[in-house]
Amino acid sequence: MAKTQLPAFMQEHAGLGRFGVGDVEMPRLKLLQAPSPELTEFNNAKQGEFWHSLVDERLGSHVRICPVYIDRRFILWRPREAGGGILARADDGKHWTPADTEFAVKLKSGHEVKWRTARTVAASRLDRRGSYNPSDPNSPPAATRMYSIVCSFPDRRDLPPAVVTLQRAAIKAATKLIGKLKVQRAPSFGVIFEMASFKDKSPSGEFYNYAFEIVGPVEDRAIYEENFAQYRFFMEQGLKVKDLEGAQEDEASSAEEKF
Repeated sequence: MAKTQLPAFMQEHAGLGRFGVGDVEMPRLKLLQAPSPELTEFNNAKQGEFWHSLVDERLGSHVRICPVYIDRRFILWRPREAGGGILARADDGKHWTPADTEFAVKLKSGHEVKWRTARTVAASRLDRRGSYNPSDPNSPPAATRMYSIVCSFPDRRDLPPAVVTLQRAAIKAATKLIGKLKVQRAPSFGVIFEMASFKDKSPSGEFYNYAFEIVGPVEDRAIYEENFAQYRFFMEQGLKVKDLEGAQEDEASSAEEKF
């Protein structure tokens, strides 16, 4: 999907008139798993490869990215065996929407539990271990911590930025990525990573997970300026992820399944 070259007189107004700021939702860069609907919708989709949801294009099992912007949020998912979907969300990482709401949930184990949001995630304690099944202190948190990473593609400037969502078994990969960024002098949007998939295991079976390795700094000033502009936009306006509910199926195996 190539970009159209704009006339010089039009370039300073690029992007105006198409949508309001509140309507912008970022497409997702998905790591395809066994439940991913793309595997049945597209003949060329393959498990273990990355898929750009806006242009419906496979990017392979290795892709170079710049992590332009990273945020942390919490999602309260209805268990998949009970129908799945989002019950509540804290997109700023702190405040629940809806707040002060109680949900009756039936777990895979047969236990019927109640999860109640408060005004904040901390006050609800749904991010604490044992909150998924209050009768089992070893159960995982009811609320899922999620890192959303806006990625640009330094080798494919024709591709629009997309969001990688990392949760549950992928949280270790997210924290390693953030740890590597902390020791860099460059801003995150000035660093190129290679993102790869690999087969991982959990008690529920095999699935594909993420790995990140630093390639080096962004050398092209034009790419750096584009990344910086995107970073400033998300810092000012926040991040809205398109089809966030679909992220529940991004991980084929999760800790909650045995509970």
